[in-house]
Amino acid sequence: MGLKNFSFAKYGLFLLLGAAAANAAPQLVLTQTAFSVAVVPGSNGATQTVDAGNIGDGTLSLTTSSSVPWLVPTVGKSTTCSLKGPCIPIAIALQTASLAAGTYTGAVTISDPSAVDAPQFVTVTVMVGGSVPSNITFYVAPGGSVSQDFITATPVTSTVAPASPWLSIAVNGQGTFTFNVPYQVTATAAKGMATGQSTATITLTGSSFAPDNKAISVVLNVTTDPIVVATPATVSLIGVAGAIKQTTTVAISNGGQGTLAVSGVTAAAATGSWLTASVSNGTVTVTADPTSLTAGTYPGTVTVASNAANSSVVIPVQFTVEAEGAPVAYAGGAVNNGTFKQGEALAQGDIAAVFGDQFTLGAAAYPGVLPLPSTVNGTQVLVNNTPAPLYYISNGQIDFEVPFEIAPGPATVHIVRNGQAGNSIAVNIAANAPRFLLLNGGPYAVLNTPDSPPLVTGDPTHPAKAGDILIVYAIGLGQTTPAVQTGAAAPGSPNLAKVPDVKVCFGGATPFGKADCFVPSFAGLAPTFVGLYQLNVQVPGGLPSGTSSFYFTVGDVPSNVVQIALQ
Repeated sequence: MGLKNFSFAKYGLFLLLGAAAANAAPQLVLTQTAFSVAVVPGSNGATQTVDAGNIGDGTLSLTTSSSVPWLVPTVGKSTTCSLKGPCIPIAIALQTASLAAGTYTGAVTISDPSAVDAPQFVTVTVMVGGSVPSNITFYVAPGGSVSQDFITATPVTSTVAPASPWLSIAVNGQGTFTFNVPYQVTATAAKGMATGQSTATITLTGSSFAPDNKAISVVLNVTTDPIVVATPATVSLIGVAGAIKQTTTVAISNGGQGTLAVSGVTAAAATGSWLTASVSNGTVTVTADPTSLTAGTYPGTVTVASNAANSSVVIPVQFTVEAEGAPVAYAGGAVNNGTFKQGEALAQGDIAAVFGDQFTLGAAAYPGVLPLPSTVNGTQVLVNNTPAPLYYISNGQIDFEVPFEIAPGPATVHIVRNGQAGNSIAVNIAANAPRFLLLNGGPYAVLNTPDSPPLVTGDPTHPAKAGDILIVYAIGLGQTTPAVQTGAAAPGSPNLAKVPDVKVCFGGATPFGKADCFVPSFAGLAPTFVGLYQLNVQVPGGLPSGTSSFYFTVGDVPSNVVQIALQ
């Protein structure tokens, strides 16, 4: 998961307002952490400005740096802006005149070693010559559709010639757009459309940015052959110079008909031999080796060959190599392991994740022992300077248990790697902050039956029915009776660690809805697990079939609302 750049939700920002005060330090907040700019080839782009503010104590003392030479940041003098209190403008000059046509991405780092939530990063994408493609080639099975997105600097007028019912273009979003307008081109092979190739041209006019005003040649191939699809379509990896290899996977699937056969995979780096790839059972493993590389950004490609109508798919790869430094936790990057939403409080005893960079220079590791250790391969997470038990560590993510000993209220999290302390980020601790574990990211929760082996239930493919016993998995319910020590496995019967005053509710997710709420037969820590709670619930009779809202409460604190399929 990439959590470097967040847009603060209103209530998430509110939750963090007191964090720096509790720690008597400045706390950095930015008005913007990412932007895109279209630039005419051979010219410099317009200077962009990001305002920095202090929502903590003391005074900010900011420094800046850039990951690429064409981004030049400058710290300005204190002024007023949309943030509370004085602001410090950061002007980012775009020295892009020497860049060839194409899309480039760099990052500006804004730092203050004494501040909470610093450093922070502003990602800048420049589209030299714009992002409107000259050609689009689609492959689609009969009855299917496929789309491609692009951005124009300002709104455009589009015409299609010849008139083609299979082709459409529309703004891909809502509201009124005046700059960086997202468009989506869609090709649809309507039922009855013959296989073969169709062509048309989309002409764009009216943009104040001249490179946007162009003709796009569109080719639609309707085929009954396989169509090779790569997910994700692009790969970005981050490594440390001289450290271990970084790997990721790309799923290869068939977006068409017939049987897809992958015949090979080829990796090509623009310079050097740092990039390799292999394929097995429909999964491509991409490996980037920083052993012989210095700090910088390295492009490459992975090409997957197949028997598909589109023959092969090219996956762009970008490998960012960093110099070794202190571990960095991203501002807003400490989240619960249920929803992973930035700004939500973490509960005492919660299973949490923190995202960042250079948490470890070694391979990912699971401790595999109980009670959970607070140090794994030299890496620690400290919450208000209290070591936290660790489930998992990697270069960019650590899963940890929030110690029960941390008092509710503002707190900080920081990482220590082999004795080298990283920056501090703000979090809010609550006595409880109940959350479901989500099935494949939601909207359904992880629900099992008590069968052996257990069966996943409650989603449309396996709806629950009246009388079923559901085992609901959750986190963030807080301390139990009897109390369980931080990092320790929950006890089994007869000394089950229970949470009082829990109710499970079906329906009633809106202010005008009526919920049917019931006391579960058990609510507490799942025996032998650390930080994982379970609720045992019998589905009552009389509920309407179909999809229903589903949530639970601990006292007067509600969980997130999910869906449950009932029959």
